Amino acid sequence: MPPTIISKKASNWVDRGEPPNATLRRVLAHFFERRAPSDQPWLEQHANTVLGMVAADATEIHIAGYLKSVAADEGIPAREPLLEERPTAISLWHIAKAALVRDFAERVLRGEVPVNEPTPDTFSHWIASRLLSPEELARFEENNKGSDS
Repeated sequence: MPPTIISKKASNWVDRGEPPNATLRRVLAHFFERRAPSDQPWLEQHANTVLGMVAADATEIHIAGYLKSVAADEGIPAREPLLEERPTAISLWHIAKAALVRDFAERVLRGEVPVNEPTPDTFSHWIASRLLSPEELARFEENNKGSDS
C-alpha cells in the first residue's frame, strides 16, 4: 500500500482528501448572500476560479480584487468593514492552498514528482549558449574560465 496523508475517517475535508469546492462554495455563498440551490452552479464557477487563481500563485489580495469585481458585476452594494473582501479572500486563499498543498504532498508520496536536480551548467553559460553564435560562445567561454564555477 502506497504511503498517504489522507484518511477517510478524518474529521475534516482536507485530511479526508476531499476537493475544496464545497468549502469554497460555502464561503462564497455567505459572502455574496447566495444560498439558494439554484445558486450552486454560479458558486461552483467562482469556486473553480478562486482555486485556479491560487494554483496560479495569486495572493489573497488578488482574490479580494476578484471578489470586488464580481460584487460590482452583480450590483452588490459595498459592505461594512467586517464583511469586506479581504477577510473573505484570506479564507478562500487558505482553503484552496490547503487542498493544493495536500494534493502535491500526495503526488510526492506516490513518487509522481521528480526530484529537483540542479543542472551542472551555470545560468550565464546556459543563456550564452542559447543567444551567442558558436564563435561568440567560444570567446565567452575563454573569457570566463574559472569565473562560472
